Amino acid sequence: MTIAAHLPTVPPEQQREIEAWRAEKDRELRGPDSPLGYVGPRTLQPGHHLLGSGAQTDLRFESPGVPEIALDFLAQDVRLRLIPALPLVALNGEPSSEADLRPGDRVGVGPLEIRYQGHGPAGAMISIRDQSRPALLAYRGLHYLPVDPRYRVEATFEPAVPGQTLTLETTQHQQRQLPLRGTLHFTLLGQKLSLQGFALDRPGDLFVVFRDGSSGQQTYGAGRFLWVKGPIDGKTTVDFNLAWNPLCAYSTGYNCPLAPPANRLRLPIPVGEASYEQH
Repeated sequence: MTIAAHLPTVPPEQQREIEAWRAEKDRELRGPDSPLGYVGPRTLQPGHHLLGSGAQTDLRFESPGVPEIALDFLAQDVRLRLIPALPLVALNGEPSSEADLRPGDRVGVGPLEIRYQGHGPAGAMISIRDQSRPALLAYRGLHYLPVDPRYRVEATFEPAVPGQTLTLETTQHQQRQLPLRGTLHFTLLGQKLSLQGFALDRPGDLFVVFRDGSSGQQTYGAGRFLWVKGPIDGKTTVDFNLAWNPLCAYSTGYNCPLAPPANRLRLPIPVGEASYEQH
């Protein structure tokens, strides 16, 4: 008899929500912007930067279809100029000649896509994806722990002081500040618990970064993320069945926030997305 046979019956509405969420996650991992293909960010200091598979390049990629020298990025002041070496270089999907890039432009070379993010204090910022990465080609789906409705609980919301932020450590030993929205209080399996929620890129909703007793065993060691719908009259719902892995679970190119001390639960949360085995 499986463990799932002992679990309470999942309400149909909750099951549909979870299935739709899992399908969306799978589309993301299979899509053109899959985090499995993410190589990481690069900052180009003023000067020339050759990209290709050759030993003389400083942006070197030995991926299939990448020639020894494909192009040159010339970083100047607050500009980044694209200088193609071969006709195979594309700019926003079209064959490219020499051009000054605008933030958001996409440069394609074989399986590589380079996006110009703009200029920062250290130089021109780009991000790189590689559709030929083994992790992307080997993807066969995500893994989830059995759904358990007991891990969907009602919570009360205690707002933070307006303008308050919290500094979180990251997976690449840096720091990131996030606006603190407030604290969620709830009871799970008879234990009174709380989690701090932050503002991110979903207006009104709370972004939660947490670790628990399953982290590093059944689930990703650095912890997981969770979206909680914005509270109404100080009330909302926390559903740990919707807990998901940060992008750094799929690629070392990402730099993800770690759970603050208040969000490190000793209680195991054996639901939601499990460890990603290929990483």
